[in-house]
Amino acid sequence: MWQRIQTLYLVIVLILSSITFFSPAAQLFSKETATLYEISWKGINLIENGQKTAISSVWALTVISAMVPVITLLTIALYKKRLLQIRLSIFNIVILAGYYILLFIYLLPAANTLHADWSLKIFSVFPLVNIILIALAIRAIAKDDALIKSLNRLR
Repeated sequence: MWQRIQTLYLVIVLILSSITFFSPAAQLFSKETATLYEISWKGINLIENGQKTAISSVWALTVISAMVPVITLLTIALYKKRLLQIRLSIFNIVILAGYYILLFIYLLPAANTLHADWSLKIFSVFPLVNIILIALAIRAIAKDDALIKSLNRLR
């Protein structure tokens, strides 16, 4: 299990998705009222004097952010079932694409409502990196599967 390159890719995805879950995804800054807002797994929070006050919930974004590391861990654990690993990895890519869609569904209306400018944090790049790493893992799993099938033909 650990000697395969796809496991390394998936462990990196697990680490990055865990960091993404606990880190803020975006910031909103209102020039009119000079207030700062933050979008994270806890919701949209107003930040004043170091205190965070919840403004709105982003439960769908939280659920998706929590699903990615769980599915990745499950994919790593199912190392003997390569086709299931590929299917779970594809599902994980779809979920990560949905993360970006939901992030902008929450971000753009909040920016309009609060009359604020938005900016993405560095942590919001991690799902894109995860998509690339999962695609590399799928390719490695498919190579592994082809090798096993070719060895079975020789027997």
